[in-house]
Amino acid sequence: MGKTRRLMPLVLIFTLLLALMEPGRASAAGTAGTVVGYYAAWASGQGYTPDQLPAELFTQINYAFAKIQDGKLALSAPEQDRENLQGLTALRKRNPKLKIVLSVGGWDESTYFSDAAVSPASRAAFAQSCVELILEHRLDGIDLDWEYPVSGGAAGVIHRPQDKENFTLLLQALRDALDRQGRQNGKQYVLSIAGAADGSYLNAIEPQAAAEIVDHIFIMAYDFNGPWDIYTGFNAPLYTPSGGPDRYRSSVDGSVSAWLRHGVPAGKLVLGMPLYGYIYQGVSHGSYGLYGLFNSAKSLSWDKLKEEYLNNSSYQQFRHSEADVPYLYGNQNFISYDDENSIAHKGELARRYGLGGIGFWELSQDQDGDLLQSAWAAWNSGRFQDVPPDAWYAGAVERISAAGLMRGTGAGQFSPNKTVTRGQITAILHRLSGAPAASHIPFSDVSASDYYGEAAAWAAEQGVVGGFPDGTFRPNLPVSRQQLAAILWRYALLEQADSGKRASLEDYQDTGEISGYAMEPLSWALAEGILGGTKEKRLLPQGSASRAQTAVILDRFSALLETA
Repeated sequence: MGKTRRLMPLVLIFTLLLALMEPGRASAAGTAGTVVGYYAAWASGQGYTPDQLPAELFTQINYAFAKIQDGKLALSAPEQDRENLQGLTALRKRNPKLKIVLSVGGWDESTYFSDAAVSPASRAAFAQSCVELILEHRLDGIDLDWEYPVSGGAAGVIHRPQDKENFTLLLQALRDALDRQGRQNGKQYVLSIAGAADGSYLNAIEPQAAAEIVDHIFIMAYDFNGPWDIYTGFNAPLYTPSGGPDRYRSSVDGSVSAWLRHGVPAGKLVLGMPLYGYIYQGVSHGSYGLYGLFNSAKSLSWDKLKEEYLNNSSYQQFRHSEADVPYLYGNQNFISYDDENSIAHKGELARRYGLGGIGFWELSQDQDGDLLQSAWAAWNSGRFQDVPPDAWYAGAVERISAAGLMRGTGAGQFSPNKTVTRGQITAILHRLSGAPAASHIPFSDVSASDYYGEAAAWAAEQGVVGGFPDGTFRPNLPVSRQQLAAILWRYALLEQADSGKRASLEDYQDTGEISGYAMEPLSWALAEGILGGTKEKRLLPQGSASRAQTAVILDRFSALLETA
C-alpha cells in the first residue's frame, strides 16, 4: 500500500478552528506564553476606563507612559495616572496572574533617557526611583520604551554615541534593583523593553546583551510607513511586497527574522501588533492609492475605521496578496489597516516562529476586541489551560492538537494525566491515516454513532487494532504502554515505515513482564526512539499510557512517518 497523508495542513486546521469560534467570544482558557496590551493614559479620558479591559486575555498590561524628570522616574499626569493605575491593579481580582507594568518613555517622553543612562550614579538613581514608584502603586515591573538610543525619535530627544552601551548598562542596573527588591518581598518583578522593527534600531543597541537581561522584548512591528513618508504604504505588512519604492521593502516577517539573526532567542520576543491604521488624504489614484503621493495623513483607530469607512459605499476594499493586509481606497483617500484575518495571520506567524508572545498597541482603539480576539485565538489555537508552557509534553501536545490528532477533553482542558483508551487511540490513528471510509463494524459493542465507530471498523480491516474472542472491541479499556507500541508498530507496517531496526530488551529489569505479542513492537519502538525506559532501566510495559505520554509518543511517531 502506498503512503497515506499523515497530517492535515496546519493552515487548514487553523482556519477550521477559527471558523468554529464565535466571533468576540474567545476564552482565556489555554492562554500560553506572554500576551501584552498597552493601555494609554489618555484612554480613560476618552471613556475607556481600566475596568472595561478584557483582563482575562492578558498576562501583562503596560500603562503608558511615565516620564523621566530630573533623572528619576515620575508620573506624567499624577492625578490621572494614580486613578488609572488603581483601576488597572484592581483587574487582578479578575485575573490573579495579571502583571501591571509601568511603561516609561514612548515617542513623547524619551527626551532624557540618555541622561539617565550616562553614568553609574545616574543609572543607580533612576533604577531606585523605578523601584520606589512601583512599590508605591503596587505594580509588577517596568517597561522601557526608549525612542531611540543613539539617534532618532521626536525633536529634542538627547542622544549620545555611548547610548548603545549605556542602554545595556541601564537595563542591568534596573534588573539588579528589581531583583534586590524581589528578594526582600519574595516577588519576581518584570523588566521588558519595546524595540523598533527596523535594522537601524538593532544596530543602535546590543540586542543579545539586552535579551539576556530582560524578560521579553516587545517588537513594535508597525509604522513601517506613515505620514512621514512621501508615498502611501502599508502600516504593518506581514510579508514584504515586491512593488513600490525600495524603502517600502520592510515587513513584520522580515523584522522578526532580523531580531533572530541578531542572536535574540525567539522565546524572548513578543510580536507587537497595531490596533490602528493610517488614512492618507488627497492621494493620486495610482494603483487604487497604493504608493501614491498624498497631501496629509493621520492615524485611524480600528474602532473609527469600522464605524465610518468599512461599510461606506464610497470606498473599495482590497487585499494585497503578497503583504497579506487589507486596504481601502475612495474619495482620494488611501487607508492601510489590519482586519481580523490579517491580524490572525500575525498571531499564527508568532506561533510558527516560536516567539514568546504577542502584544498590542493600543487597547482603547479596539474596544469591542475584534482584532484582539482574532489574534488571541490564533496565538492560542490548540493550547490548553492545564498544559503549562514549560511542561515536558507541552510542545508535543500543541503540535499534535494543531494537527487534529488529539483533541481536548472540554472547557479548555487536555487532561494530560488521564489514560488513553482503546477507542481513543483507534480514533487518533484513523485521523492520522486521513480518516478513510470503512465498510463494516465487526464488534458487538461498537455502533456507527460512536466517535470511534468508523475508526474501529477501519482498524479491524487493516489489522491495526483487533477485537476480543467474544466479538467485543472494549473501547473504554485503558491502553498499556506495550499495547500502544504494538498498535503503532502495526500502523508502521501498514505504512511501510518499519526500517527493520530493533533494540535489545535484555538490559531492562521488567522484561519478564512483557507479553509475547509485544516483544518485537517494544524492541522496534525503543530502536526508533518512540518509547524509552525509565532511569531505573524499566519499560513499564503493563503501565497505562497517559494522554501526555501518548502526545509525545505520537509526536515522535509522526516525525518517523514523515521521514520514512
